[in-house]
Amino acid sequence: MNIVPKVIVVDDVQSHLDVFCEFLRLKNIDVVGIGSDGLEAVQLYEKIRPDIVLIDLAMPIYDGHYALEKILSINKNAKIIVMTAIENAKNREMLLEDGAIDVLQKPFELNRVADVINKAFKDQRIISKRYD
Repeated sequence: MNIVPKVIVVDDVQSHLDVFCEFLRLKNIDVVGIGSDGLEAVQLYEKIRPDIVLIDLAMPIYDGHYALEKILSINKNAKIIVMTAIENAKNREMLLEDGAIDVLQKPFELNRVADVINKAFKDQRIISKRYD
């Protein structure tokens, strides 16, 4: 049995969502939820409990910072990958310190997204097996 990562994708730009979701499905990654802001990300996380959350940082009203904080307050071990166009090493370090497992700088290769998701999922599976 081949276990695949279950992922929620959140971005306020519909065309980005369409591309990410189609690409991830082609890479055998199960997109189990789609949202357009940080509030939807939190709601989807609570409902679905995916393996990974892939979230854009800059979104109106409820942004990626909001989602990162709220999701980690629900589950401190949640795997959240942040996508951002903000080129700033300090911002990247802050996001990692706040609990993101990786920060992807836009523009990026789509294969990099799949690699980061799969690595995070495999690391998670190894950890959960160790403590079962």
